[in-house]
Amino acid sequence: MAVRDDLQLGRELLREQEAPPVAVVNPTFEIGAGRSVDAAEIVVGLARELNTDKIELPGFPDIVVRIQRLLADEGSSARDVVKLVASEPALAARLVQLANSAAFNRSRREVSDLKAAINALGFNLVRSQATAFAMRQMEKEEWLRPIRPILADIWKTSNGVAALSFAVARHVPGVQPDESMSAGLFHLIGKLYLFARARQDNIEPAAIADWEGALNEWHATIARTILDHWKIPERIAEAVENQNAIFEVDSRELSPLTRILCAAKLHYRLRQAGHPPDPEAEAALASVVLNGKPFAEIVAAAQKDIEAARSEMK
Repeated sequence: MAVRDDLQLGRELLREQEAPPVAVVNPTFEIGAGRSVDAAEIVVGLARELNTDKIELPGFPDIVVRIQRLLADEGSSARDVVKLVASEPALAARLVQLANSAAFNRSRREVSDLKAAINALGFNLVRSQATAFAMRQMEKEEWLRPIRPILADIWKTSNGVAALSFAVARHVPGVQPDESMSAGLFHLIGKLYLFARARQDNIEPAAIADWEGALNEWHATIARTILDHWKIPERIAEAVENQNAIFEVDSRELSPLTRILCAAKLHYRLRQAGHPPDPEAEAALASVVLNGKPFAEIVAAAQKDIEAARSEMK
């Protein structure tokens, strides 16, 4: 598909980027002999460290980075994961809570310890919940205070899309709900990275012409790079990278997981209070069919699951 060719090209351009650190000259940058750089070059420049073997997300708690690395290590065991997660009591308690919630524990059998919780939830949910935990911790970082409203919005949107994706996946045979939730929680990690990196370099995005355009063009490719580094399952990483693909190709050409994420993201945005009419987006959303049913019909049937997931993920 053409969209996949474009995304592959984007990844190649990101890998080739070797821009040196730059200084702000609002609303543009100057590199070298006074050469002006547009917003896209700024965004790619901020992501230059993704070319290295050691990817770090600014503001992410060290424990979460260690968990992602451990889960990416094929030689690690469930015992190793339990031991590491246990070293962060707040995250450990959160996982036990989720494993006992109505949204995640349909058997209603009590999960009393962390090992049982991790086994019940699975590594995909541990990965995504560790990232969700990191997002909340980032909001407490003093150096990130100026962008707290942005971080809060990323958290709220990621949670909303994840809950919707999880609940819908339960009504679509062949799609794993944990993978669908993970895709929802990860889908804005590229934006999270770029805003944190901009703050780290004392860059003010609001002063950069067409920052939003460049952000929207690149964040999914950057997210894919991060997820590949963490060795997140291919299906999840592909869905995150293709989160806007229903505007580019016939949705039937996309995997069911990708269709769910694309539609959940659009549904969440379009149903926000005060959102202006968007006929193109509504038409794209209406085109999504899963297991022979329109997305809207599945959402209507999944309302109970959606509310349960939302209540547990706040």
